[in-house]
Amino acid sequence: MAKLTKEQLFFWKLKHDRKWYVEKFLKIRNKQAKIISFVLNPAQKIVMDIIEKDEREGRLKRYIVLKARQMGLSTLFEALIFHDTANNDNKTSLIVAHEDTASSNLFNMSKLYYEELPDLIRPMKKYSNGRVLQFENPENDESIKKDNPGLRSKITIATAGTGEVARSSTNHNVHASEVAFWPDASTTMLSLMQSVPDETNTLVVLESTANGVGDYFHDMWNKAVRGENEFTPIFLAWFVDPTYTRNFPSEAAKQQFLEEISIISTDGNGGQVRTYEWELMNKHGLTLEQLNWRRYTIANKCQGDEEKFMQEYPSTPEEAFISSGRPKFSIKALKKYQTITKAPQRGYLQLCPDGGVSFIEDPNGYISIWKHPEPGQFYCIGADVAEGLVEGDYSAACVGNSETFDIEAIWHGHIDPDLYGLELQKLGKFYNDAYLGVENNNHGLTTLTTLKKQEYWNLYFSKSYDKISEKVTQKLGWTTSSRTKPLMIDKLAEFIREFYLGIYSDLIISEAFTYIIEDNGKTNAQIGCYDDTIMATAIMLQLLLEGKGDSYVPEIPIDQRNNIKKDIIDPLFESNESDEFSD
Repeated sequence: MAKLTKEQLFFWKLKHDRKWYVEKFLKIRNKQAKIISFVLNPAQKIVMDIIEKDEREGRLKRYIVLKARQMGLSTLFEALIFHDTANNDNKTSLIVAHEDTASSNLFNMSKLYYEELPDLIRPMKKYSNGRVLQFENPENDESIKKDNPGLRSKITIATAGTGEVARSSTNHNVHASEVAFWPDASTTMLSLMQSVPDETNTLVVLESTANGVGDYFHDMWNKAVRGENEFTPIFLAWFVDPTYTRNFPSEAAKQQFLEEISIISTDGNGGQVRTYEWELMNKHGLTLEQLNWRRYTIANKCQGDEEKFMQEYPSTPEEAFISSGRPKFSIKALKKYQTITKAPQRGYLQLCPDGGVSFIEDPNGYISIWKHPEPGQFYCIGADVAEGLVEGDYSAACVGNSETFDIEAIWHGHIDPDLYGLELQKLGKFYNDAYLGVENNNHGLTTLTTLKKQEYWNLYFSKSYDKISEKVTQKLGWTTSSRTKPLMIDKLAEFIREFYLGIYSDLIISEAFTYIIEDNGKTNAQIGCYDDTIMATAIMLQLLLEGKGDSYVPEIPIDQRNNIKKDIIDPLFESNESDEFSD
């Protein structure tokens, strides 16, 4: 390949080096109303790196971005769309906002990009009317225009819920801004997605802060996280933004703040408990100034409501999607659990020729493991059975340690009920022939039949008293009824509130956040959400308690009973002040 001249290299970079183009030529209006060069902030760099990596690897560029407020993501996506449209022929781009004011703001961004470009690289513009920025020769003389037509590319700005959204038959770039606030987002996005070719030179971005649960954006986010669509999920917590920090008025005020968040209290079980702010700082490496900004923002911008702050400025995706119903599980406890969740090993189980079971690591596997089985340890498994439809509920199983009450593994996925029986057989055998309780609903009977055929011996039987015969009868599997469901969910709520369970799964905590008490007093997942791991965990807990009594509280050392306490204690206290934490 011949060496490029400086001029050739310049025009090559103009088309292909997005970051160079954005930071070299584009201008933005900052919060002080000054026109400045566009320099990528940390959040924008995270997103840019993901997009450029996908482009290098030839992947389809489809993204769903869940973010805290004012991260500069719209500014970035408009810049990327502007770059592609203003440097290539025949490109059609569409930007859709949730309201007219936002649409105008987005158009003004693109307009400013164009106006501030150097003359050398500014494409011809046919018109700019507040809704369309068209790069084409404005000459009315067709003979002149034929020889030099310009790019024939355009950027259209639209507002969701209006007829203009789906006018274009083909779009190469689509930015759906604040899609969680669109009216009828599902119908609009269905139309929009048909307009985008499945080509690697196209871009689709769904970007929004959260707006509760059960809507189109929440559903698309969950499916992206589970790998059920082509969208790459990108979450940007509030503390990614370096401007979300607030200095203290004095060193004394800073020291007082540190003392407040460092308070250690004792819970009803004798365990040492840190403040949530301390745990947040410890898990994410936050500064005191960042926590000071958080506290200030809650008080002054979120009406003193921490849950409103969590939705507007989340630390985790689960915080963003706060349930709009009355939660069954303690939000305070769930927030604490979020500080100790961790990534599991993902994979699947395989039967070995010798009759044993081995774990095969695979990022797409149905099984998540936080701790592998220990010889001689007794485990219980609670299993919820779904129909097996791709779009329906999930089948889920939770593995609990009978000594520590930690959830050490979960199985979660779509599968036919009979095949699920084979998976549960392997899971049970892997965890030392675990005591297995399978919900005996319609589909559960199919799963249980498979387990019986496979001669899995350690199965749970429901017990009931027959008043007529005065005998106790047994039925294979766990029976969830109007009588047993409130009892099992109440017990799970107690164990979560008191931190008796060790839960390290973001999925379980996510479902717990959106599990609500309905107006009639019944408990269920909020509309558009799931509760499969909640039901599996509740069944597992009943099995763990079966031989210990309903009022059982784990009687083991604090540092073993709830690794939660151990995991959130700063290493400073583990080294020199360990006596404080002994039982």
